[in-house]
Amino acid sequence: MNNTRCLSGSPLRRAPLFALVILALPTLSACGGGGQDNKAAPPQASQQAQPAPAATPATAAPAMQPGTGQAVLAGVSYAPPAAWQDLGPSNMRVAQYRLPPVEGDSAPAEVNVFYFGPASGGGVDANLQRWIGQMVLPSGGDPASAAQRSTFAADGMPGHIVTLDGTYKSGGGPMMGGETKMLEGYRLVGVVLEGPEGSLFFKLTGPVATAKAMEAQLVPMMQGAKKAG
Repeated sequence: MNNTRCLSGSPLRRAPLFALVILALPTLSACGGGGQDNKAAPPQASQQAQPAPAATPATAAPAMQPGTGQAVLAGVSYAPPAAWQDLGPSNMRVAQYRLPPVEGDSAPAEVNVFYFGPASGGGVDANLQRWIGQMVLPSGGDPASAAQRSTFAADGMPGHIVTLDGTYKSGGGPMMGGETKMLEGYRLVGVVLEGPEGSLFFKLTGPVATAKAMEAQLVPMMQGAKKAG
């Protein structure tokens, strides 16, 4: 039992300095606030931030083969025309190309490329029908009846083409968080190529004259596509 008084009234204050140091340690608890244990709490383990799980990478954009002008995507090699401006990937589009407007048109034409993996994308016909549904005929008729379809083969890969003129419903719409714009006098050209690693979807839209100029390059490009490697 510690009978030592607080240092403020203790004769020990006249003791040598080393004695005060030794005796002060046990007396501090008795002279503290209410006899509570004033020992410092053990340090808590640091909460080190855990790295967030790696986000699933987006499907890679086409890889350009140096010196060849060839782009490789999902096991397919194709050659984008030099006149096309490469806009790079964006959102769901793995590639985007643009052709400046021809004389008489005020807007460019664009080809947007989509790839959803080996077993994704909803199938060839479903995508062609969806694209057709984005067009409105001036007569108010059925776009599916007016659309022209054709097929081809490129290095043994089946290809499908759909073309249609009318008013194009541009934009993502409410489901995509965007506003739909009605663009009159537009042409839509959809090309689906069933590649070795899944289907590739090339969607061309633009004012009729410019779209036809780009179509004249798009179709031969797809017909000349090769299996990469």
